[in-house]
Amino acid sequence: MSKKDEPCFVLSLPMITTQFDARHFDKVFEVSRKIQNACLGEILKRDRLVQDNKQYRKNCRCIKAVRRKIQHSKDEKKVKKFEKELRSLYTKQKEIEVRFGLTEYAIHNFVVPMKHHFNGLLDINTAQKLASRAWKSYEKKRYGDGRKVHFKKYGAMTSIEGKTNKSGITLREGKGKYVVNVIGIKVPVKVKETDIYAKEALMNFKQIKYCRIVRKMIRGKMRYFVQLVIKGIPPAKRDKDTGLFKVRLGKGRTGIDPGTQTMAIVSDGVALLRELAPDVDKLEKVKRLLLRKMDRSKRATNPNKFNSDGTFKNKNKVRWVFSNNYIKLRDQLQDIGRNQVEKRRQSHCRLANVVLRTGDEFYVETMNYQAVQKRAKETKISEKTGKFQRKKRYGKSIANKAPALFVSILEYKCKYLGAKFRKINTWTAKASQYNHKTNDYQKKNLHQRWNQVADFTVQRDLYSAFLIKNIDNTLEKIDKDLCDKTFGNLIIKHDLEIQRLKILMPSISSIGIIMS
Repeated sequence: MSKKDEPCFVLSLPMITTQFDARHFDKVFEVSRKIQNACLGEILKRDRLVQDNKQYRKNCRCIKAVRRKIQHSKDEKKVKKFEKELRSLYTKQKEIEVRFGLTEYAIHNFVVPMKHHFNGLLDINTAQKLASRAWKSYEKKRYGDGRKVHFKKYGAMTSIEGKTNKSGITLREGKGKYVVNVIGIKVPVKVKETDIYAKEALMNFKQIKYCRIVRKMIRGKMRYFVQLVIKGIPPAKRDKDTGLFKVRLGKGRTGIDPGTQTMAIVSDGVALLRELAPDVDKLEKVKRLLLRKMDRSKRATNPNKFNSDGTFKNKNKVRWVFSNNYIKLRDQLQDIGRNQVEKRRQSHCRLANVVLRTGDEFYVETMNYQAVQKRAKETKISEKTGKFQRKKRYGKSIANKAPALFVSILEYKCKYLGAKFRKINTWTAKASQYNHKTNDYQKKNLHQRWNQVADFTVQRDLYSAFLIKNIDNTLEKIDKDLCDKTFGNLIIKHDLEIQRLKILMPSISSIGIIMS
């Protein structure tokens, strides 16, 4: 197993810093920012030289031509011949890149004199890791995952990390206490007596791969944390009072139908329809009011930046002026954003723990959230009002609720608990269209939140989760016989969940519960 594929987890611990430590860290982070930006600039410079090389451009054209031949050719012998030719072309391309120094290891050599220039504020391992970060951001752009590379602004550097726990940024233990050595400065780490999880994780002290220093602005104060990347499987979390494991796997199948704001979960024991991260909406209201205040302040201090009708002047290049009040509001906005991230992740983890208790085989429908959050391309006119319909879709809902994050958290927990986690084929299963009683498919509009299945009216998302639970072994079609056997049990659990939602949350439109 390669180092990238081996299991590992992260343990975050707060550091007890003094004013001297904080000032030293600020210097280290600023130097790190400059080194990473310098590496990124050098990579782009070398990339332009490679792209301007005639031999390289000719080689790229040959690669495209051979790829087309492989796609259109049906003869296996010719395909093998073309593949051999393609490998030789890629080798030539790599040789040209090596000649111009466009490799990760060449950038590691480039960073060495810069490390010496800053009088030992950084060790060589940390400096080379910064070069690797710059290289990864370039690779994202190069291979199509990113549009362009971004340089770090002043104060935007939030983390630095080493390569190993042997030199540079290291964690050491002595007399039951832990100390982080950050390039010559020793800072104690706070481990609570009641934190059972942290103590069990630190028992694998020799398995620490490397340490990462992170800084966060929390309620107007800069806090520093050390993140330990530890090899292996994380210890199971225990209750502080009883010492029992918090998460225990159930038995049986569980189907999950993800939405933009909700998750429908159906197993043999329960049927649940839960809203994702409900506490985030409260912070969104506060955030909206802050943005209004910031906009008013910005317009008052920069009247020359706006037209008489309130629109922004694109050609005005005069420097922005921000008041002290605006800067305070901006810091508050940043803290609200951090709070949203933490609450969202905590809420997802709690819901994932609830789901894990329902079974040990989990079946999830895949969903392309990037396509759903984009604006609609087609312009439509409403039949009722005669006006143009909005092109907005679900970008804000997905940003606030982060359904893909919940699915990834659940998948991660299933891996280290030994549970099965499978993604079904959405296009062939068609869980939102299938009716197991009539054995046919019928498309439904989004506003249709209830399905008529035989003599029963079933909530659409819960029924989809039920069908996903009863997928066959190929993960492509719904098992009708299995649906017939367990449908009666679903109706009982379904009615209990609907009654619970009507009592607790009578007016949530996103869940689709209609009050009688």
